[in-house]
Amino acid sequence: MKRSARKGCEAMEMRKAVTGETMREIDRRAIEEFGIPSLLLMENAGRACAEEILKRGVKAGERVAVFAGKGNNGGDGFVAARHLHNGGVVPVVFFFQKPSEMKADPLANFRILERMKIDLRDCAGGADWDGVRNVLKTCRAVLDALFGTGLSKPVGEPFRTAIEEINHSKLPVVAVDIPSGLHADTGEVMGICVKAAVTVSLALAKKGFYLNEGPAYTGSVVVADISIPRELIEGVPDEAV
Repeated sequence: MKRSARKGCEAMEMRKAVTGETMREIDRRAIEEFGIPSLLLMENAGRACAEEILKRGVKAGERVAVFAGKGNNGGDGFVAARHLHNGGVVPVVFFFQKPSEMKADPLANFRILERMKIDLRDCAGGADWDGVRNVLKTCRAVLDALFGTGLSKPVGEPFRTAIEEINHSKLPVVAVDIPSGLHADTGEVMGICVKAAVTVSLALAKKGFYLNEGPAYTGSVVVADISIPRELIEGVPDEAV
């Protein structure tokens, strides 16, 4: 596999880069061996992403579209929406999983958004794409929390159309951990991929950022501390090629 040029990733520092499987193992060990609650990791991840949006010039009163997919990546998006709201920004959350199907941590953060009366748009049962486009026209930025590092097959609907709408909006995109549609290990686009301005990579950079089409889609990479113990970070080998 060829190493891709780093064009478009000028802000990427030389850091350890790992596969998605390695990162999931690190998360597991942090939770099971060190006793760090998974809810805390999600809280730190979402807050880091919200802070990055605020650093990029989004001001109080401006709208940000949050696209929240299934699993923990969507939960990170829910946390980010809460912190954006608390920072004076107006989040509009498009969620793609029914609450009845959410795992405990994402569901806990979704319920908080409900109680805060944040604008939640249900796309799990079929999205109103005209409505999505109209919202995007009023937004200052997008938070991509559709897919994490576990994506291993081509992107299907409704996520394919969601990514198309995000890219067509021409808004600056902050991606949670990895741009949705990018393979974490190979840097290949799985049919379609969010083109991020910034990727907030959680705990460690991912191997795919360096390979194939990865540099063209990750934008600037920020590696966020989400409270993974230093012992686990230092103990993992660099898997970049």
